[in-house]
Amino acid sequence: MNKNKISHFDKVTLLTLIPIFLYHFILVILPSMNTIVSSFTNWNGLKTKDFIGLDNYIELFHDPNFYEAFSNNLKWMLIFITIPVIFSIIMGFLLTKVNTGRFILRMLYFLPYVISAAIAGKIFAAYFNPFLGINTFFSNVGLDFLAIDWLSPKNALVTVAFVDIWHWWGFLLVIFMSALQQIDPFLYESADLEGASETQKLWYITVPSIKQTITFVILVSMVWSISTFDYVWVMTKGSVGSSILSTMMYKNSILKYRAGYGCTIAIIQAFISFVIFFGFSKIQQKMGD
Repeated sequence: MNKNKISHFDKVTLLTLIPIFLYHFILVILPSMNTIVSSFTNWNGLKTKDFIGLDNYIELFHDPNFYEAFSNNLKWMLIFITIPVIFSIIMGFLLTKVNTGRFILRMLYFLPYVISAAIAGKIFAAYFNPFLGINTFFSNVGLDFLAIDWLSPKNALVTVAFVDIWHWWGFLLVIFMSALQQIDPFLYESADLEGASETQKLWYITVPSIKQTITFVILVSMVWSISTFDYVWVMTKGSVGSSILSTMMYKNSILKYRAGYGCTIAIIQAFISFVIFFGFSKIQQKMGD
């Protein structure tokens, strides 16, 4: 009797999972397999695919644009696993001390995250126009040394990263505040009795208590940094100095009609992300966390 009930339950469960599996198979697995196959072809995205073996991969690893784009992705990653993470933890720690208006402040800080990247990117691109925007303000107040071409090849990557941090850090703040609310208040009370400063409480209580959340955020930021696209494309079109792997893939696949070569770049992106994920997991295991 029980076995029949269990068997019936298993059948219902499997029937429930079939639509989810089909959805995943059609929209994830099949396109992924098609991308892998296409990376070994000379394909313009429209005509029949011509198999060319490893030629795309050989060309990619001899392409100086690839190394420039990959280097920029690494710089982007370094920025995003440090500045927004540290800033969000500190702001979250300070906000936990605020009793009045905390929800409103939280909402205001989170607001940039819900704004479309295309809209925000266009607005900030106008702000950073070398002849208008903030440069006019800097010139008027005597800060001419700041009236530079913010989107020039030398400055573009850092400028776009600043805009993306403005968009991203509010999301991190909400995550960290959720983690901070789980910390036992008794720990802070004990620290107060011992005469600990706010900096000491932040370093010795807050950070160790949310270590798992910090680890998760850093991992997500690293993987996301390899696939970032929106703000870079909207503000600079992936020009010299701000080219990354995603913009390089888009240019080759869509603008140059080299979809096969674009698929090759996508495969390398995915491989780098997997290496980061599994490498990070191994480091976590060795650290015993």
